[in-house]
Amino acid sequence: SQSLASERHKKRVEKALEEIELVLSQQEEKLRELSDSQYILINEVILTILQTTEQEKIEFLKATIRKALNQEQISTLTVTQISRVLRDITVDELLFLMKYSHFSRIIFSGQPMNDLELLVDIHSKEGVIVSGLISLGLMVPGAATFDDIGRYQFSDLVRSVVEIISP
Repeated sequence: SQSLASERHKKRVEKALEEIELVLSQQEEKLRELSDSQYILINEVILTILQTTEQEKIEFLKATIRKALNQEQISTLTVTQISRVLRDITVDELLFLMKYSHFSRIIFSGQPMNDLELLVDIHSKEGVIVSGLISLGLMVPGAATFDDIGRYQFSDLVRSVVEIISP
């Protein structure tokens, strides 16, 4: 707790919380009328910021809070899933989702069948990222057919995650 890294982390978190407080204070009317789901999401994101050491991830989380103020119709189930993902996802995984979530499939072997399939070397940095996304439930196996062996697709939750984290 006495390390320089700890002090840098503390300062990043304090600055982020000050900025969030300013954003929330400027949205007083929306804040008063938050749905339970919005409240849960904002609360969970703030808790995640307290545990986050990467400045870039903190920026994504701050954007999430700004977006949450306008997400009046978001369900509690979706909020719970998004909160869990945001707590555990890395910046590289977030950036991968933002860049490639328009692809229909991610494949580890073979040749892409069309322009909407992305070939990823399982031993590359992207392969590690895809493995992480699979463990988070953001990528799921394709259909149970011979043609889909080794092919993964983005789960339905990805659209919600990308939408809420995008500045």
